[in-house]
Amino acid sequence: MTAVLLKAMRDLRRRRLQAAVIFVTTLLAVGTGTMALTLIAQTRDPFQVAFDAQKGAHLKVAFDGRIDPVTIARTPALIGATSYGGPYRATDVQFQSAGHNYLVTAVGRDNPGSDVGQLRIAAGHWPSSASEIALTRSFADLNHISIGDRLKVVSVPQEPVLTVVAKVVDIDELRADVGGVQHAWVPSAAVASLTAKDALFLMDYRFASDPTSAQLQVGVNTLRASLPPDGVTSTINYIFVRTVFHVSTEILTGVLVAFSLFALAATAAIVANLVTGIVISAYREIGIMKAVGFTPLQVISVFVLQILAPATAACILGIPAGTLLSQPLLASNSQALGLAYQPTFSLALDLLALVEALLIVTIAAVIPAFRAGRLKPAAIIANASAPRGHGGRWLRRLAARGRLPRPMVLGLGEAAARPGRAILTLLAIVLGVATVVVALGEARSFNKIYAYEGHIGKVDVVVTKSPALADAQATQLINSQPETTRVVAETPTNISVAGIADPVNTLAFRGDSAALGYLLSPGRWFTGPGEVVANRGFAQDAHLNLGDTFTGTVHGQALKLRIVGEVFDFTAGPGGHVLMLDWSTITAAIPDLTPSVYRVTLRPGSNLAAYVNRVAAAQPDLLDVQANSTGNTAFLTVIAGVLFGIAGIVALIAIAGVFNTMLLSTRERVRDTATLKTLGMSPRQVIAMVTTSAGFLALVGGLIAVPAGVALYRMLFDQLSSLGGNITPLAFYDVFAPWELVGIPLGGIIVAVVAAGIPGRWAARTNVVEVLHAE
Repeated sequence: MTAVLLKAMRDLRRRRLQAAVIFVTTLLAVGTGTMALTLIAQTRDPFQVAFDAQKGAHLKVAFDGRIDPVTIARTPALIGATSYGGPYRATDVQFQSAGHNYLVTAVGRDNPGSDVGQLRIAAGHWPSSASEIALTRSFADLNHISIGDRLKVVSVPQEPVLTVVAKVVDIDELRADVGGVQHAWVPSAAVASLTAKDALFLMDYRFASDPTSAQLQVGVNTLRASLPPDGVTSTINYIFVRTVFHVSTEILTGVLVAFSLFALAATAAIVANLVTGIVISAYREIGIMKAVGFTPLQVISVFVLQILAPATAACILGIPAGTLLSQPLLASNSQALGLAYQPTFSLALDLLALVEALLIVTIAAVIPAFRAGRLKPAAIIANASAPRGHGGRWLRRLAARGRLPRPMVLGLGEAAARPGRAILTLLAIVLGVATVVVALGEARSFNKIYAYEGHIGKVDVVVTKSPALADAQATQLINSQPETTRVVAETPTNISVAGIADPVNTLAFRGDSAALGYLLSPGRWFTGPGEVVANRGFAQDAHLNLGDTFTGTVHGQALKLRIVGEVFDFTAGPGGHVLMLDWSTITAAIPDLTPSVYRVTLRPGSNLAAYVNRVAAAQPDLLDVQANSTGNTAFLTVIAGVLFGIAGIVALIAIAGVFNTMLLSTRERVRDTATLKTLGMSPRQVIAMVTTSAGFLALVGGLIAVPAGVALYRMLFDQLSSLGGNITPLAFYDVFAPWELVGIPLGGIIVAVVAAGIPGRWAARTNVVEVLHAE
């Protein structure tokens, strides 16, 4: 064993460049994989930890404010809740801060503690007077609101000013960057002064054990049956909140897992390629080893140890690095939940990553090394060198017929001289290029979702109206502007539908709503009263198909509705439901319905900033006027950064694979290169020969990788769409320009040629006299 170890270490010192290639590729692959494993295998679900610590509500229900609170206080016994919080008086409040208007639901609560739904104060103190308010930390941070800021309430005529005195973490509601109206808290006595029109009651319910979704639905149905129609105005349960919380982590871990597998596969291909090259270049040396007594197993061990040494060193550095790089996301999750951040790592998990990485590398090395173990000493010493590859003869003949320059003909033949090596190199290239395509496609599709949901290109200005301003006044003001060409009024409401536990989030539109650009697959946009479009999640859960008629209830009145289209909508979130309909469908049931938002399209060439300033100045307290934008894109930036970062890692591994292949080929064919230089081939022609070989492999790999990458990107995006209860419209696939699908493989060729430049220059500097004299 000592002889095997000494031989392996001496060979490793002679092959420092190959060892560096193995070290770098393994380091990148194992670091990425460890990040994914660390995120997946947390010792405990952080949401569950926070949920238990804060006695989170399994079910939160909003009741119509006209219902007797005594009746609401008796509802826990109806559904078997073991503890509850509330009823809390609440109302929607619109306030102004730094020139922007915001909408929150102000909840009357005199302290943050409760048997259910405890609130964790992240900063400041609990409101103690009618002039103080507490906001969720995610909402305050997202909108750059600090403790001590003064908020002017514009939804009531008195326009009171509230001082922010606390930032609070509420485990029972979604983060502000996800969407939805956030809660804020004021003393109970202050709610009446903030109520403009409608108030409501909120109740938090907690059960002895975590209920299933079906059990929660039974509870909601029981509540609705025991109260007047539309007594339950909205509900949210812990399963939905937990699912939405985990979506971002699931997307990131899915990307990390997929790309780390790509990286490990590319690394395995490089290892197998490298060992094959070493066996070929050390053909005579293998014969001598066997002649002096090395057994087949010892010969194999020499080659495997040369690979395992740098791979082990890479794992020792890469595994801790991957663990450290995963900590910022874990810390972000803890911060969002109001938990103290504790570094998360597992020695058992790290050991598993080490064993798996080394096992993959070992298998990749053993397979080609097995060939060396089977070689017979007499035949090796008699031949002195490995059999030459002849797989590229057909390609040389084809290139010669095309009258290509001689160096290119030779380079093309060399690319396919050893088919096994060519296939392994192509695998690394295909994985690298395909990963770049996937990363680019996914990042652009995320951008497209944000632009789609924000109606970018369809709407220029978004005007949010305070309830204190009449619809007629707002409409007259907007329409009186000479630049206004189209106004679509919009307001949310809730419709109760049989078979759906929670009231369905519904958007009512007035005006040319089809121009907002919603995508439907299948079906069409609504054109008149009674017609609705819904997301696929609603249609599936309500067991409805396109063209089916169903009954919805709003404010105690039944509406006969028919589904005419399935809309692509991400705002509903996982398992969520959305309906969209025309204003005329619902005004009979809600005659005093008033818009909350006006989406305005301007004439081409209009001065957008001047328009926004002019309309805002007309009603500064009652209108929030903003140029349309995609909104908060922090999550998008994180996803894109991870995508391109890992794509860059896999691409680097592919580049290392090309470099390694060219290095092995040039060293293996050093005698042929010396002979060609003797016959008159110049150093530039030698470099051209080597780079042509690399360029050809990159071209073939790119032609395979681009369609494969596009197909994989579509498959991954379809999975994301289905997570949100949607079918991907064809428009979302259109993220690549034709020139990009050509430019990506061309870029790969350029990179491969550059990577082959170093071995090419080494071959060009070959000393003819020394090489031929050695022969």
